[in-house]
Amino acid sequence: MPTPTSPGQVFVTGTGRCGSTLVSELLREHPQALSLSELFNHLTDMYRITARVFPEGPLTAAEFWSVLSSRNAVNRLLGANGLAPREVLYRPSATTRFQADTGVPAVLMTTLPHLSDTPDELYDELRAAVAEFPDARAGEHYRRMFAWLCTRFGKTLWAERSGGSLILAGQFREHFPDARYLHIVRDGRDTALSMSRHTGFRMAAVVMALHLTLGHDPYADTPAQDAERDLGFVPDELLPFLPDRFDADAVRDYRLPVSLFGTYWADEMQRGMEAMSVLPQENVLHVWYEDLLTAPEESLHRIGEFLGPDFVDTDWERRSAAKVGAPSSSWRDLPDAEREELDQACAAGFSVLAAHGVVPMAGTTARSSA
Repeated sequence: MPTPTSPGQVFVTGTGRCGSTLVSELLREHPQALSLSELFNHLTDMYRITARVFPEGPLTAAEFWSVLSSRNAVNRLLGANGLAPREVLYRPSATTRFQADTGVPAVLMTTLPHLSDTPDELYDELRAAVAEFPDARAGEHYRRMFAWLCTRFGKTLWAERSGGSLILAGQFREHFPDARYLHIVRDGRDTALSMSRHTGFRMAAVVMALHLTLGHDPYADTPAQDAERDLGFVPDELLPFLPDRFDADAVRDYRLPVSLFGTYWADEMQRGMEAMSVLPQENVLHVWYEDLLTAPEESLHRIGEFLGPDFVDTDWERRSAAKVGAPSSSWRDLPDAEREELDQACAAGFSVLAAHGVVPMAGTTARSSA
């Protein structure tokens, strides 16, 4: 068994909107697992600034803390306009240290509130601990931080879960060579539908479109710099997403085709399965969200076995299974034309899953091939 100074390392990964948030919440209830939620999502500002989060070469303690405490552009703007996704647990108020208009440090947005009811105090503890870290590469800093948190909370394994972190599979393999992967898979059509209704994913899609249109990331520039650029070729519907023109009401009302997110799901599934296929088979467990819904105790038992023999806990399985509910929507409720477009958009993702033998248990409703 791992010791508190050398805990087990697990990434709960997926395409986003796949049920990994539920798994993270259930793991928080396990007596031996430290559930770390949304760290790399918020550090990378929805995967925009990955290079800053995983830089080349060594970092000082101060440089590493600068990454953890950054108040990044997209998340800051969403929070300031009341658009923060529900996964963001730090809710600024008159009694909190940080406020929405000035931004919340990335590590404090979800990760620390997921662990403690007094996240501001835990933030200070972590800052003091990180200040003592010697120079090291990014991965070693993260592992040292996670080990400190495991010791702080009396856990023997950490499980980091960020929505959509399948996109970071390559970085995880490089910086966490001993980590294992709990891959949560959900029917791509329901995943895409959920993405299309989620502020974070819609915002990420539009920022990517702006980046392609402008030839640069508008959130990497100051508003003054952006205002000097020629925006005449930016589609009118995208203008309210620019930092200096941000219109919360327009953002709330903006809709993208569900099939667009189906294509995104299929692409991420192809790249993620390719990245995980080179890992030792025993280091990856694929769990279908649909299986978790229909057979929660059995699915949780599989997860416990994957974490390690000492993590099999029938009491945890029973308590956690009672918290598993039904999804609020289904792709089957879409109009016929949208269903057909979505089905076609997801086909490549289903095919790659089937090619790797990743199929749901008998009796579930997820399609395993196109």
